[in-house]
Amino acid sequence: MIDSEWIIDGHVHIYPNFDPIRLFAAAQHNLLRHCTLENYQMALLLTERADCNFFSRLSVRPALPGGWSVEPTAEKEVLRLISPQGQPLLLFAGRQIVSKEGLEICSLASSFFVADRQFAAAEAVQQIRENGGLAALNWAPGKWFGKRGKTVDQLFTAFSAADLMISDTTMRPIFWPTPYKMQQAQKKGRLVIAGSDPLPFFGEESWVGRYAFCIKWPGQTEHPGAALREMLRSTEIKRVGRRSGITEFAHRQIRIMREKKERS
Repeated sequence: MIDSEWIIDGHVHIYPNFDPIRLFAAAQHNLLRHCTLENYQMALLLTERADCNFFSRLSVRPALPGGWSVEPTAEKEVLRLISPQGQPLLLFAGRQIVSKEGLEICSLASSFFVADRQFAAAEAVQQIRENGGLAALNWAPGKWFGKRGKTVDQLFTAFSAADLMISDTTMRPIFWPTPYKMQQAQKKGRLVIAGSDPLPFFGEESWVGRYAFCIKWPGQTEHPGAALREMLRSTEIKRVGRRSGITEFAHRQIRIMREKKERS
């Protein structure tokens, strides 16, 4: 009997300029809105960039301000955060790895780390799997076309649905239909998880938890990483929440282009 559910943001960045307490509070507020059962577990899957190390720092010094507490779990890749109100939030280690082709590969529920552009996409997926992580290919505007689009096709041919998921995020705006490659992959049984993918700008913390996925799950949670792996192998998932609206998408893209111009 299904009597509990997990609500998970599958693509979370915590940048150095973010207020983590604001982010975690927003995550709990947003994820709670997706709950349909009285018993639930909220979780964040980190996809930290190569220049970010929030999870490793928190693991070494498990302390947060504002009345939040940090507890270890049976697995080093997962921490349990407790809000001042006593509400738990699981935080999974993870990385966003940029391949040589410029594709973004998510290494989820894992402490595996490698610098960007060290591996071709297929090598990156293989390394993630061999190091115990869950691999997900991130969709991003313009990155599944041309030569990179052919690489995406090759990845879906080379790796089974169990070995490579797809990560859909708020960076695909509501007016952008489901990409053809994503549609075809879903028809063949490949999982599409959802996440917020906040950008490295002030105020983006509030996006965390807005777009997520739910899993109905009756099993154990003492080992959350093992539970997550089992869920994603054997359970249907449901994407919930919303992606960027037209105005939000335009505003976020302008900020991205402005940042790139300033860096160059």
